[in-house]
Amino acid sequence: MNRCLVKFLFFIVVFTMGYATAAWGGNDNPNPLDGDFILPLPGKRHMVFRPVFMGQGDTPFAQKSFRMGDPDGGYKEHPTEVSLSGSFIGDGKSGRDWLFYLGKYEVTQGQWAAVMSLPAPEAKADAKPVTGISWFEAQAFLDKLNLWLFANALDKLPKSGSSPGFLRLPTEAEWEFAARGGAAVSADLFDRRVPYTGALSKYEWFEGPKSSHGKLKSAGLLAPNPIGLHDMLGNVTEMTQGLYMIEYYQGRPGGFVARGGHFLSSQKNLRSSLRTEEPFYMARGSQPPKPNQKATMGFRPVFSAVVFVDRVAARSYADAWDAYRTGAGADTPAAVSTAPTIQKTQANTDQAGEYLDRLEKMAAGHPDMKQDVNRLRSVIADIGFIQAKADAETAFAWFKIASERGFFIYLESRKLPTVHKLIDAARAGKRTAMVEKLETRLLEIEANISQAIENYTASLRQMDTLSIPARHTARERYLKFLLENDAAEQIRTAKLVAKHLDELSKTKRTTPDEWKKQLSTLGI
Repeated sequence: MNRCLVKFLFFIVVFTMGYATAAWGGNDNPNPLDGDFILPLPGKRHMVFRPVFMGQGDTPFAQKSFRMGDPDGGYKEHPTEVSLSGSFIGDGKSGRDWLFYLGKYEVTQGQWAAVMSLPAPEAKADAKPVTGISWFEAQAFLDKLNLWLFANALDKLPKSGSSPGFLRLPTEAEWEFAARGGAAVSADLFDRRVPYTGALSKYEWFEGPKSSHGKLKSAGLLAPNPIGLHDMLGNVTEMTQGLYMIEYYQGRPGGFVARGGHFLSSQKNLRSSLRTEEPFYMARGSQPPKPNQKATMGFRPVFSAVVFVDRVAARSYADAWDAYRTGAGADTPAAVSTAPTIQKTQANTDQAGEYLDRLEKMAAGHPDMKQDVNRLRSVIADIGFIQAKADAETAFAWFKIASERGFFIYLESRKLPTVHKLIDAARAGKRTAMVEKLETRLLEIEANISQAIENYTASLRQMDTLSIPARHTARERYLKFLLENDAAEQIRTAKLVAKHLDELSKTKRTTPDEWKKQLSTLGI
């Protein structure tokens, strides 16, 4: 056979094999790393995940608190404290630890075709992120892949207890925690706009001749972030599971949240906090809206699990709850949200102290800078003292108001039996005018009591925003005042106020009907 023909046939065979490999058995993990978690897909494809550890241990409520957002993002990315945990327990650098698994790469066109039973894409497109799909289509992909994994690779799935994990879109908190480097980076690096120390073009695709040239790139061509995730901030913006709210988890809900930038984003706009509201449906003038499908938007999945996987898990959470909420959990955002104002202030003061500690290290060898840091510490301490003093005075005022409202309820309630007897007597004597007059008086008394109990509960809510020491001091100070004035009934009222305040502090709920009943008799 002609030598040239042999070379030509050899080239055709190699090219065909290469095309087939790229199309269906292609390299779904171009940059293997220790710790990669790899799952099979249909068509001999694979999907790779990276473990994202919390660095907080493996107790039931172990979680990592951190700040989402960045001042550069304006009010849409206002720094906000959140707390996050994982779905599975694994071996981290410091022992057993909670973690979740996040896609190492954005889902590619080849993976999409394999799962959705579509024709293989062209070889040059196989490794590029899938785009031009809607949020609903991404959900359909994940549902179809979950069912395929349950049927074909159940033994390979991560488990929480006896429950196998499942794929979904990541939450905003999961995405940003991973984008910032998770527990693998220092606090200083975590707080930076991007978690990189070198040129951004080494890690992320953005617009311009120094990077993407305005074109979508194959996944995994650039260096990964500190926990091994590729293209987190660029190439394509990524869908998340959550609804968009300006303040992350409070306010008016809108479309879904897309995180990160893409190959047409400006380099200066790429940051770990970048978030965009994406409509589920795009308006088209007079035409009916259609699902949002952008050429710059894709996704990467997270492996998750349900919380209460079995009775053992439910029991472990129940047993750990009280110790958690009065211990480590007392400073989490959820606990602080219902905590006294002074505790919220203290939480922010503690965070300010952490930043000052970092500044103090930077000030080593700079006496003037160190002096300024110490002045700031002194100012913060003074603010704390002034806040505590103001709380003490405010608590006394509210305790006094609540006690006076409570005593008023007692006095008005004492009138009710007498008025009822007078009404009965007037009816028996058929004195219609007197009955009407007395019934009007009865309504007035009942209205007074209703208004007083509203004011009473409002006063208790105000006291609940103050520190426990301030409330305790207010109670003792007011009781001392009443003792000095030999006001026995008011003392019983004040003790009921203290009792009701304790109940409110524990349950964060008022029970006005029950409290009114107790105040009407002073608990006797």
